[in-house]
Amino acid sequence: MRNRQTLTVGTDRFRVGPWQGLSDVAYLAVGADPPRPTVAGLRTALDRLAANGFTRVVTAALHPSEAVSFEQTGFTELDRLLVLSHDLMSLDPDRRPLAKGLRVRGARPGDRAQALEVDHRAFAQFWQLDRPGLRDAEGATPARRFRVVADGRDVRGYAVTGRSGRQGFLQRLAADPDHNGRGIGSALVLDSLRWADRHGVRRMLVNTQFENQRARDLYEQLGFRSTSTYLVVLTRDLP
Repeated sequence: MRNRQTLTVGTDRFRVGPWQGLSDVAYLAVGADPPRPTVAGLRTALDRLAANGFTRVVTAALHPSEAVSFEQTGFTELDRLLVLSHDLMSLDPDRRPLAKGLRVRGARPGDRAQALEVDHRAFAQFWQLDRPGLRDAEGATPARRFRVVADGRDVRGYAVTGRSGRQGFLQRLAADPDHNGRGIGSALVLDSLRWADRHGVRRMLVNTQFENQRARDLYEQLGFRSTSTYLVVLTRDLP
């Protein structure tokens, strides 16, 4: 199994494949309907992953209510993510934080390779996206937007934003750490918020690791507020 694919087990649907391109670690996400898989379906999915040579599995971020059957199947918590919310009632449309020479524009087909390079510089190795992960981020919602901050032909940051009805999601944000202080992250977040607002979104959500204080500070400066909701990433060994 080299690429992510949909695995159907009875009424359960899973998105499975290698985690960040690793041959021995599998990625496992649940379908939207039903969001909570059966224990039997999950066990079958794990057996199939083991048969494909995986020795460990990591889940996508799950709401605690979605994690029950995973915990009953031997999964343990690997990480916990804070969820922040923006009600889109306090946007500052005149703010232009970008340094001279940079601009926000729509992503072009050739930008994705550079965006992933930025992603790899911005995140610790285990949390870096690969191409399938980036495609999943883009395809997670019915409507989406991929934007980059460009410095000439060079990509210095990118954001994937999605919306479903009146709910918006900042799916992924990465700014090149070699260019800190140039307003890249702020410009991308504001661009995402304005796009969501134009399309009738009433609330934007984003998640980040609890210990990622830099990201938390950025979001809070731009109007996000921490919620009581959190997400969990789970793992377990196979078989």
